[in-house]
Amino acid sequence: MAIPIGKLQLYVAAAGLNPARTLPIVLDFGTNSKKYQNDPLYLGTRQPRPDDETFYNATGKVLSALYRAFPDILVQFEDFSTDHAFGLLDQWRNKALCFNDDIQGTGSVILAGFISAVEQAGIAPTDQRILFVGAGSAGVGVAKQLVEYMMLEYDISEEQAKAMFWFVDSRGMITANRGDTLAAHKVYFARHDNDDTQCTSLEDALEYVKPTALIGLSTIYKAFNENILSRMNELNPHGRPIIFPLSNPESKAECTFEEAMRCTNNRVLFASGTAFPEYTIPETGEVRVPAQGNNMYVFPSIGLGAALCKPSRITDTMIYAVSKALANSLDNKERARGELYPRIERIRDVSARLTAAFITQAVHEGNVRDQHWVHIVEANMPEGVDTKTVSGLFTKRVLGEVKALMWEPASSVEQYMFEAITFENPDEI
Repeated sequence: MAIPIGKLQLYVAAAGLNPARTLPIVLDFGTNSKKYQNDPLYLGTRQPRPDDETFYNATGKVLSALYRAFPDILVQFEDFSTDHAFGLLDQWRNKALCFNDDIQGTGSVILAGFISAVEQAGIAPTDQRILFVGAGSAGVGVAKQLVEYMMLEYDISEEQAKAMFWFVDSRGMITANRGDTLAAHKVYFARHDNDDTQCTSLEDALEYVKPTALIGLSTIYKAFNENILSRMNELNPHGRPIIFPLSNPESKAECTFEEAMRCTNNRVLFASGTAFPEYTIPETGEVRVPAQGNNMYVFPSIGLGAALCKPSRITDTMIYAVSKALANSLDNKERARGELYPRIERIRDVSARLTAAFITQAVHEGNVRDQHWVHIVEANMPEGVDTKTVSGLFTKRVLGEVKALMWEPASSVEQYMFEAITFENPDEI
């Protein structure tokens, strides 16, 4: 229960979602760990997890009841196993208001950091060669967001975009002819152009792919060792290597910011899933701040945007607009420092901007049920914006409306009582 409560606290703190309109839910399907099954102090259900048919029937009943009781509810899926995460999303995304933060939220925030990194890398975006280490729901979700970005932004085909990506899992580089049965979610990125080449280690894959970007979602501590990091630097003499160790907490991070800086002669474009301290370059005394690709940049805005404009569903392009808006939200000082994400101290303002971009894109797609927002967006269309493209742009009018509706704690007992009465009996005020 701590995880959904913690997530909802971030919805409130970062994006100003009214806490009275949130509901934390946990579905306990048991555990396959014999240790926990036999532990009398284990607080969860001490029984094996069910088969897929039982799982999907049970979740279907829960979700159907939720949508029947609360027709406008937004459901965020979190921490399901990889196969179930993709299965639930595929089953519900086109018929109800929902999204999966592990797949879509992670993909969105990393896409924003990648957009910022590519601008500074010195290598053309479509010439990037991107190697993922770890092929779970988060890794595949991030890669699919990047594929969509390449297709939309640079007008290339899906096959051309997909050809820019390679994956390494516990058995090596993922290929169609590796000899094992691939999990369904891995098939999309399995390579077919490797002939008889099979890379059984990250080191082998690094030499075969010669990547410009290395992205880790493996949960393997120090997977990016000094040899890997140094080799990434050597492979990219004409551009800055992009290295994103995204696993967290720190005990599962593929490398630290200090290691990445030292091994790349301070050239790395870095973002991590966990927070690392600043690094001071010994030769110059210059202080560099590591970027953290934290999902709290995006999922609160998706939630607030959905609560305000009431879309019928959440599309990939709406989430893509959030990514573009996050990349656009860097201020001049942050850009001058080469940072990939805005400072976390600005999270409320950034969340408002991302929410405005989400709503604007939803209106462009004809996917909004609250006509109030349709009128505001269409009457204040940004100049020169092609509504058929995804820009992440919005007007000051939309932004101002979002900020006015963001919840803040009451500053007095009188304000609290007024807001409580208004929430319970809006027609009496």
